[in-house]
Amino acid sequence: MQPTIAPASQAGPPLAQGDLIAAEQFLREVFSRFIGFKTHSLYFPRAADDPAAAGFGEDFSQAVHLPAERKVLIPLAEGGRLLGVFVARGASVTAPRTLLPLLPRVAALALALARLSRAVVTDPLSGLARGEELIRALSHEIELVQDRILPGSSSLVDPGLAGPRGGFGLAVVDLDYFSRVSGQHGFLAAEAVLAEVGALFGRLCPQQGLAARLHDDLFGFFLPGASAARCRETAETFVGELSRLTFPVAATGESFRLTASAGCAAYPQDMRGGQFVAPPAEQARILLRKAKKALAVAKDLGRDQAMAYHRILAEGGVVLERLPLSRLSVSLGRFADAEPGQRFLVWSPRNERPRDIRKSDGERLSGRSPTVIKGEIVLMDVAEDMAFAELLQLSDPHMPIEPGDRLLLASQSGDETAPDGAAAAPPRRDKVSGLYEHRDFLRLVAADREKHPAHALVLVLLPDGTAERRQGRPAEADMAEAAAACRAHFGQDALGGRFSATKLVFYQPGRQAESLRQAAEGALAALTDRLGAPPAIGLAGYPCLDYSRADVPENCRKALDHALLLPKGPKLAVFDSLSLTVSGDRLFAMGDVYAAMEEYKQALLLDDANSLARNSLGICLARLGRLEAARSEFVRVIGGDPKNTMALYNLGCVCRRLSETKDARGAFQKCLRADPGHVYSLLRLGRMAEEDRRFETARKYYRRAMDCQDGPRLTLRHLARLAFARGRLDEAREHLHQALLHDHRDAFSLHLMARLYLEEGQDPAIAEAMARQAAALRPERAEFWRELARACDAQGKAEAAREARARADGV
Repeated sequence: MQPTIAPASQAGPPLAQGDLIAAEQFLREVFSRFIGFKTHSLYFPRAADDPAAAGFGEDFSQAVHLPAERKVLIPLAEGGRLLGVFVARGASVTAPRTLLPLLPRVAALALALARLSRAVVTDPLSGLARGEELIRALSHEIELVQDRILPGSSSLVDPGLAGPRGGFGLAVVDLDYFSRVSGQHGFLAAEAVLAEVGALFGRLCPQQGLAARLHDDLFGFFLPGASAARCRETAETFVGELSRLTFPVAATGESFRLTASAGCAAYPQDMRGGQFVAPPAEQARILLRKAKKALAVAKDLGRDQAMAYHRILAEGGVVLERLPLSRLSVSLGRFADAEPGQRFLVWSPRNERPRDIRKSDGERLSGRSPTVIKGEIVLMDVAEDMAFAELLQLSDPHMPIEPGDRLLLASQSGDETAPDGAAAAPPRRDKVSGLYEHRDFLRLVAADREKHPAHALVLVLLPDGTAERRQGRPAEADMAEAAAACRAHFGQDALGGRFSATKLVFYQPGRQAESLRQAAEGALAALTDRLGAPPAIGLAGYPCLDYSRADVPENCRKALDHALLLPKGPKLAVFDSLSLTVSGDRLFAMGDVYAAMEEYKQALLLDDANSLARNSLGICLARLGRLEAARSEFVRVIGGDPKNTMALYNLGCVCRRLSETKDARGAFQKCLRADPGHVYSLLRLGRMAEEDRRFETARKYYRRAMDCQDGPRLTLRHLARLAFARGRLDEAREHLHQALLHDHRDAFSLHLMARLYLEEGQDPAIAEAMARQAAALRPERAEFWRELARACDAQGKAEAAREARARADGV
């Protein structure tokens, strides 16, 4: 039985309009070797009798030279089909009889190379991109996001100067039980199904995104600009649309359907600690692994659904097996951010089912059984992909916890103490390290810390992969050595606990955290020598500001995150103002501006001279529209450091938004005196001069910006806009081509290119394609939707134009 779906051609789909637009710069380089011209454009004839197509000959073997207009029209044809026309302007042709028949042949070779280039990056079965292209796109986007997600010198850049890249999403979709298709209908039918599914996903993928077939029936989607919530919604759309697709079986007249499961992860929200300092390509693979982990959880929870990585810990855990002594193994591990001491409620989906009751009078009542909580567990030991838990309490002895039961993260109190009236069990020690198990360690610390006016905690993170680096030695042997080394430096009588499979924690009563720095440095050196790789240590203590004793473990974790981000030297940090700044930066990157502000304020209470925290606080205030308060913070930073470029630049931005032009210009110029290569100040001053119609002054600022680091990528669009404003359309076109080579998803360059095509009366179809991409990338820009409406009007697409204007009015 074979579904009536034709397998995809090995040659792939024919070249289309979008392929020519993508290859435009390549075509320019090829033709420039044969003829000289100043500018160029693409044109797509609407019909075979289009005047622009006249003169090419029946087989499109002749280019057309228009000497009076200094144009050469080169047909771009494939398989007897005219795809488009390359228009070379300002062209000079020295030997037209020889050259005009040659140019179409050159064009054919160029299109063949374009097809080969597309084939290299395209999966021949599905027509989507290959997996390598997805990793390349993720890596490139991470590079662009990294200098934007944390507060810094460019954090208040006007969107008109450089489009902000706050993050993106990654979704992976895997077909459920796809092996049954090949088993029942054959491998050719299975390939045909994959081709059909690939076509569906290609249509569903947002225009500015990238759809790829990773391998077999696993697909990946790069979703630029998507939040975690939007990413999950998109993944659910893929799953829902696929479930409505029908695959007919010609031999029997029957048909079948498929379902899929999806997982998604968001950048930077789902990255942790030291993962941010990994190379972009490594971060891309980490993010892909997180999305795959979410996909695996979706399958474990019943398939035909989507799961977000950040929801795994809260709702994605499953009981794997029951163990002796009231122990359980569960599907949560370090990779899902599980930690010892976390408590979970256990419930069974089997108990949630519809209930129908028929009364004696025939009336029918229906309802659904409520969720029944079977009991509560606490994680004791956490490995990479699973954890072992202890049963705290069972709601009903007749309803035991079983494999397949689900976990729901319970609210965490921060302390593990015995219930009122209940006798605490004797504390237990880990047999390998000799330290107390995590729950008992917390209980002992909670009971003892109230007796002392001060205490400190030390959190030690052992390096990953230690066992592999040491020729297969068991990881537990390394844990024993690490515990011994830490005891030697923190004291043999120090209260220690095994925090997780790779973390140790030590309690020091009567000590301040800073007083343990020397001992921690000695422990770092010893552990590095014994384990062959450097660990990381975070220290925190009480008293500190208005933090309670119960806040010390969380502050210790913040200090450890701080240590992991240290670029050089020992990875050791004592909880301080900078630790709070790092914590605030992470919250800022996740979009939680209010929580980030609280961390920055606490950082300033610890160190009023922390210019990083004050500058970041000002940025948060400006993001919330509190411009006067933001200006006050920047002025305070500059008062202590007159050459602080971050504060000077951000002060200029705030003054600009307050319409205080003179003060804004002065702040940007002071920034340039402190750093002559500050590209954003140059762009800002150029933009202000441009708005005042001082075009030559603006051009000088932009030319200086071009010579700065990363200058061309940031500046070319501004040179294009300036040339456009001065009526130099050919110059504007050249700058825009170069800008899109640096970043083909530059929404502002795409928007301006669409305007250029419409202003010159060129092909409105290309203008529509570019305007649509710009609007998809930056849907909050009303002018992008209006330009799209203009392009649709030029083609007689009245309904599409109305929709675009409605979107513009709704922004």
